[in-house]
Amino acid sequence: MKTFLYILFFTFFGIQLNNAQSLEHKTLKINKDSHLKITGDTNINTFSCEFDPKELPEYLRVSFQSKQNTLFFKNTSLKLNSKAFDCGSRPINKDFKALMKAEKYPNIILNLKKLEFKDLSSSLITIEINIAGIAKTFQVPVKIDQASSNYKGTILLNINDFKLEPPKKVFGLIKVKEEIEIEFDLYLEE
Repeated sequence: MKTFLYILFFTFFGIQLNNAQSLEHKTLKINKDSHLKITGDTNINTFSCEFDPKELPEYLRVSFQSKQNTLFFKNTSLKLNSKAFDCGSRPINKDFKALMKAEKYPNIILNLKKLEFKDLSSSLITIEINIAGIAKTFQVPVKIDQASSNYKGTILLNINDFKLEPPKKVFGLIKVKEEIEIEFDLYLEE
């Protein structure tokens, strides 16, 4: 039964289960029910910044090679407008844009590198995130709901890795903690 489900999943993407070395191309529609959120903490409270789903591109063009249960991506990236995050208030939005250096670097770029399928409901994605001109690679567990073509995951990162300096408030008494969380919930359709 498990093998049958793998065949159905790979067939959905038009992928052969053999060790195909040719580069395949697909265009996936990004459903507007998708969302992306960045959360973090200060020394006095938490903040949450939601990406405006209307700013998501309508389609994601993916190029990949398939080998066993792994997809290797080539030139597959998602650009997100750094200014399309809403943190709930104008001052926090301004601080967030300053943190992300949005004027100089208008996009956060997510480069897909590899997707390893562990089973039918989970995978491990290797993704390169470029923020403010600095790229770092992460491996992220992803939960998959095949019925709704939904991919969910959480990326934990340290803002210091991207040389980001959080704005200081009230003469430095309010400080943003270094760890932030990026939560994604993507609905992709072929």
